[in-house]
Amino acid sequence: MGFTDLFGGRRVRKTHCRVKLNALMDDLSAVLGLLKTKIKNKPERTEISAAQAGLIKASGLIAGGKYDLKSETAALEKLIERMSAEIEPPKKFSLPGSGGTEALAHLARTRARICEILAWEIKAKAPAVYLNRLSDYLFLTALKNTRK
Repeated sequence: MGFTDLFGGRRVRKTHCRVKLNALMDDLSAVLGLLKTKIKNKPERTEISAAQAGLIKASGLIAGGKYDLKSETAALEKLIERMSAEIEPPKKFSLPGSGGTEALAHLARTRARICEILAWEIKAKAPAVYLNRLSDYLFLTALKNTRK
């Protein structure tokens, strides 16, 4: 008891760093699901669904699977580029709480940052880079949904 299997049948304790990171990424996906319910337009909901699908692949990589996150990371980079051109950068530090959607985007962003840090800690480069890009996307999503 207290063990689980990774890809390839490797058994590890439930307290193993890879299991912890996957639990946190599952938590992040749940927060993204909640954020998705608050987003009004369909293209943005589709973007968040794609981010959740990317997290599933990243989780598979963390567990020892053989996946490629290049296209998911590139898609986030395109979104970031587009959104950066549309959104005026903040002139001061952003404090979450101008509205529910914005606050949820910031909550998801902070969870993505925690996951990224742990991914770097276990030397999982592709998931770490994906999570970094996801964090940036979520920051811009929060800015886009800030009430003025």
